[in-house]
Formats: sequence, C-alpha cells, structure tokens
Amino acid sequence: MPLRLILLGMSALSLIYDALTLHIIDQKRQEPLPDEVSDVYTKERWETFVQYKHDSRLPYLIQKGTGFLFEAVFLLSPFYQMIEQLAGGSAVRIVLYTVLLLTLLPLPVSLVLDWYRIFYIEQKYGLNHRTTGEFLKEQIVDLAGGLILELGIYSLLALILLNLEKWTGGFSVSLPQCILLMAGIAAVIFVFLLLASLFSWKMMRVNYTFVPLEDGSLKSKILHLVRDSRRKVRAIEVYNESKKSTSKNAFVFKLLFYRSIGIADNFINENAEEELLAVLSHEAGHLKHKPDVRNFLSWGLIALLFAAAVAALYYGRTVSGFESLVEASFGLSVMNPVLTVNAAMSLCTPLLFLIRVFRAYVSRCEEYEADRNAVKEGYGEELIRTFKTLSNDELIDVNPADLIEFLEYDHPGMYHRIAAIRIAMAEGGSI
Repeated sequence: MPLRLILLGMSALSLIYDALTLHIIDQKRQEPLPDEVSDVYTKERWETFVQYKHDSRLPYLIQKGTGFLFEAVFLLSPFYQMIEQLAGGSAVRIVLYTVLLLTLLPLPVSLVLDWYRIFYIEQKYGLNHRTTGEFLKEQIVDLAGGLILELGIYSLLALILLNLEKWTGGFSVSLPQCILLMAGIAAVIFVFLLLASLFSWKMMRVNYTFVPLEDGSLKSKILHLVRDSRRKVRAIEVYNESKKSTSKNAFVFKLLFYRSIGIADNFINENAEEELLAVLSHEAGHLKHKPDVRNFLSWGLIALLFAAAVAALYYGRTVSGFESLVEASFGLSVMNPVLTVNAAMSLCTPLLFLIRVFRAYVSRCEEYEADRNAVKEGYGEELIRTFKTLSNDELIDVNPADLIEFLEYDHPGMYHRIAAIRIAMAEGGSI
C-alpha cells in the first residue's frame, strides 16, 4: 500500500505544480505589456485574448482533475489484479489489456473535452476550420497511432524485462558483459525510436494532405535560403492546415540524413511572401545548426543514463527487488511490465523534470540561433512583423512569466524573442 500512496502522491504533486503555474500566469497577465510587444494587441483584442485563455481553462482543469481521479482509481483499486486475472497470467495479454484499458477508459472524457474545446471555444474565437467528420477522423487516427506506438514501446520493454534475468544468467554477468548487453539493448531501442519517428510522420500525412511546392520564384528563394545547410533538403511541401484551423506554421522534418520542409497553406495564402521567407530563413537556421556545448551536455546526459542502466543491470538483483515490491504492493503474482515501467518513471519524476527543463533551455537557445540566421539573411524586421501578426491572429501569450518560460517553454516567449532579434539586428546579425 505505501508504494501506491507514494505514486498517487507524485500525481498530486503534479496537480499542485499545475495550480501554482496557473497562479503565476494570472499574476503576470495583470502587468502591462513591454514596449517590444505592446503593439501586438489592441485593447479590444487583448480583452479577447484574456477571455479566450479564461474559457480554455475550464476543459484544461477538468482534464487534469479527471486524469488524477482515474489515476487514483487505477492505483487504489484492484484494477491491476483484475487485468492479471483477465489475462490468465499471460505477459502478452497483460501488456495488451493494460495499455488498452489505461487508454480507453479515460477516452470518453477526453473526446468530450476535445470536442468542447474545438467546436465551442476555438469556434467562438474563429480559430477552428474542422468539420465534425475531420474531427472524428483526426481522433481515430491519433487514437490508433497512439495505441500502436504504446503497444510497441511497452512490448519491447516487456521483452527486455521478462528476459533480462535469463540473458544475464541470473544477473551473474561481469561489468564488460553488462556494457555489451546494454549497448545491444540501446541499439534495438534506437532503431525502434527511428521507426516510431517515421510512423509519427506517416500519421501526420494521414491527417494532412501534403503536396510539393510548385516550381517558381518562391521555391527558388527557399532553396537559396537552405543553400549552405549541413544536410540537403529533399522536399519542400505544402500541407492543408486550412481544413483544420487558422494556424500558420512552417517546420523542418529531420530523420537521420533526410530533411524536408513543411509549410501550412494558410501561411502561403494569407501572408506576404517576405513574411513567409522570414520564417523559412529561421527554419534554414535549424538546418545549419552545429553542435555546441549545450548539445554536448545533452549527449552527456544520455551517456549518464546509459551508465545508470549498466549499473542497474550489474546490480540486477537489487532492481529485480523493485519489481517484487511492485507486485507485492499491488497484490500481483506475475509482473505487469506496464505497471512496473510506469511506477519507475513516476518515482523518477523529479529527475525527468530537471532533464526536461534542460532540454527546453537547449531548444530555446537553438530557436534564438535560428532567429539570428533570419537576421543574417536580411529578414529581421519581417520576422518581427510576422511574429506579431501570428501572435495576434492565434491569440498567443506574448509575455509569459519568466519562471514559466524557463520551466515549460521550448520556444522563447515572444517578448524575449523580439528583443533578441532587435539586439542581433543592432549587432549586424552575427551568429
């Protein structure tokens, strides 16, 4: 029982963290906007922004609250015992039933809240273009894709956990053997993650229609922007975001040595060419990025996690003791790999939170670097103008609290971003 309460306590701490962040956000919105972003919203539009965020909070709070209630039921009831009985002790069925039930039981609440958010809130503020049919298709594709990925991930982890003792001869392997075995496991996981990335890309192409950007002046200018990228861009495509929302975006897809650029049709149809090129010069900056000390530190974290995994394997009997603790706490007679992994991840939440904060910091630094590339290409003013226009159109918080930006944002807040672009322009756009 204590382990169940500890895991529930970790979920409760997450709720407290969310409540504190909402309080900080509310306090920040009472302050006047800084000069750099004071012209993004008129007084009336700012009031619309505040009301939009207020309306959006209800489904968010319901989602968080019901998520905690489901978690409490799963942890404190005989839920996992019933799965074990239903599966007849079969590891394959245990994984299958656990993933399906953890996903499908909260699904009705999630569907209702998504529908309310899209067809009431976003519709009210002119941000939605989805039809009911598009909504249902998107939900089905996302659900199917998510289940396939989850089942794949947990099946792979179950295979490792269930066979680890056998592969190590009862955890009696030497340290070099542990390193070799963990390297093999890491290689399999790496290949799986690559396949998962490819699968996610394919799922996006099911939700959206991608067509090659037609030859012409715009395509020539984009190719000029990426002329000295570290990897050649293989495709420049336009996708039909206008069928779903008013969002305007452009992104770079990276998979090993493959690079492509995706552009929302809204962006091409509704913005000036110079504004589009400003954003694409930013994306070109990502393609030109060279690893720096922050990236090396990120890889160092991966190396430390690998070392921790090797140590866990070397002291496998201690780790297997955690599995026994989970089984005893939940009254199970065989391992539930999904529960074991989720429990371990929950206990590691503080460490994972710190890693996520660091990764967000690295991402923000790369965004600043990409913005400086836009300045270097001569699109600084256009980029600022585009950011302001998009922020107004999409009701974006242009001046988030510094603490929230540090903890949660993987892109800089608009105030800091525009201020940095101004500094880069004053310095001549050097990188």
